[in-house]
Amino acid sequence: MGQGQTDVTSNLFYDLVSIQYHALKGQEVYGRFIKDAQGQQDIVTFFEQVRDQDVQRARQCHELLTRLSTGGGTGGATEPYPTDSRQTTSRTSGSTATR
Repeated sequence: MGQGQTDVTSNLFYDLVSIQYHALKGQEVYGRFIKDAQGQQDIVTFFEQVRDQDVQRARQCHELLTRLSTGGGTGGATEPYPTDSRQTTSRTSGSTATR
């Protein structure tokens, strides 16, 4: 696998995990939002719709992450979190060194 594919796969994992995290994190507050909106049925309905969309979004991310980790969605990558042993990135300087 080339360097470009590794970068793309790593970015895809990060992107999907980020979306899944935020979708699940929202679940913590929707109950409170719905409670706050009691008596305003249109707003309650809206909050319930947003909650349900986030549940679906988290499920879809999970499915996509599963597919990526088995190599089904990365164009043949077989490692769950591919790495390229030729490069390392220094976190302090942000520079990339080739081994």
